Amino acid sequence: MTELRSKRGEYVRASAADVWRALTDPDLTEQYLGGARVQSTWRPGDEITYLAPDGVTRLLEGKLLEVVPTRRLVFECRLLWDPRFAAENPHRETFEIEDFGDVCFLMATFDQYEADSLSYAFACDSMGGMDLTGSSLKSLLETGTPIRLPVRPSAQG
Repeated sequence: MTELRSKRGEYVRASAADVWRALTDPDLTEQYLGGARVQSTWRPGDEITYLAPDGVTRLLEGKLLEVVPTRRLVFECRLLWDPRFAAENPHRETFEIEDFGDVCFLMATFDQYEADSLSYAFACDSMGGMDLTGSSLKSLLETGTPIRLPVRPSAQG
């Protein structure tokens, strides 16, 4: 069986601490993730959630697997806003930060999806998901303004 996996790397003109903060601070995720706020204790084994702008509706939920501040964040999770996504097994998201001083390289790897996963199709296609998120995070840190495009509410199919 072929594993569904997607990788995206991005150089960001920001410190590793700023990139880490963009991944873990709900006031920042809210800006580049269309209002979604990340919530967690940031301790391995604990829960991670992304809440909708209403502050109650869970868009994503999962478990932290590895937390190395300013270097590496790994969690398994499920997308919840579409019942078809929520019915799938969890996948894994890994964020690795390589520090070059005033520039960092941020590598995002999304893997361990089920075959024919609709979550994979949504998160890893070329028009949204991880590409839009990475570009928006980069824009926010470099210019102070995230990229805002209409987001599809669910995968086609």
